Amino acid sequence: MDIKLVSEIIACLPAGRTCFPYYRDRYAALLLPWVVEEGALLSSVKKSRFGSLLSRPSVKSALVHCGDGRFHREHFCAVWEEPHEQFLLTLDRWGGGHRAESQTSRPGHNLVLQVNLNEGYRQLFDRLVAEDLKYWFRSYGHPVMRERANGFHRQTLGWIRIDLDLQTGEAVIEEIQTDWMRDARFAASHSARYRQNRLLEYEQLEQYSRKILERLGGIWDEALLSAALWFLREEIGIKTVWYHTFESGSRLKRIKYRHPPRSLYSRLPRKFCFELSDEHPQFLSTSRAYRRLQRKHELHWFRLNLI
Repeated sequence: MDIKLVSEIIACLPAGRTCFPYYRDRYAALLLPWVVEEGALLSSVKKSRFGSLLSRPSVKSALVHCGDGRFHREHFCAVWEEPHEQFLLTLDRWGGGHRAESQTSRPGHNLVLQVNLNEGYRQLFDRLVAEDLKYWFRSYGHPVMRERANGFHRQTLGWIRIDLDLQTGEAVIEEIQTDWMRDARFAASHSARYRQNRLLEYEQLEQYSRKILERLGGIWDEALLSAALWFLREEIGIKTVWYHTFESGSRLKRIKYRHPPRSLYSRLPRKFCFELSDEHPQFLSTSRAYRRLQRKHELHWFRLNLI
């Protein structure tokens, strides 16, 4: 993306405190009104690739109200479950340097959607993690939220890098990543070896890490992708979302070492009903780097069309 477009999007959207609540499987209740036409036969939906969404516990309560056997958005938009997590969404930019270092699909910049933990998690962190042990949860060189001029700051659970084109109405999910969950897993399993004469401090570090894994370990990836789709559709108006496959994404972004978890580029998009496609985002057709790679390799993408 051009840096001007990235900056314009950041400037035009609500700054600072866009809340995004999430509970397990909320993605299903969010997706259904975006992919199924009003009045569609539920029997047909069940047979489609979106049928798996209807089996999620979070949407079964809405099916009770569809007595005529047809899909009605109002029932699914009203779905709510407890307990839920309250996240804070913020925007940033990424890239502009060498494409192999930035890991972008084309030269230029990415828009970054940051999914941040709420104030309660910061208080838990400050209460349990000693000041000189907080480095266990420090991200260096990654697009996490930094402290603002007014002192406002939240810890970033994870981020989504996005490339988009307003003319074609398309977006590419370049990357979904978390440092916070990775650091929590490492601290929970390795902190014991560092305890020595600081037993209490390291026990509390491990306690914090296990709390994070217990609360967020099962939902962080679906929460991040849900936030990205909500943002792209509701705030930007994007209707076609592309997602890298593991193999094609690694080639296109020139990732040779330290590959991301394969499940984030296989299981996760399938869970969200993306379909595998031999086509590609229209705006990449003008990229010489993409055309060169396309001549050498058979490239595949995941695609999701929203209505």
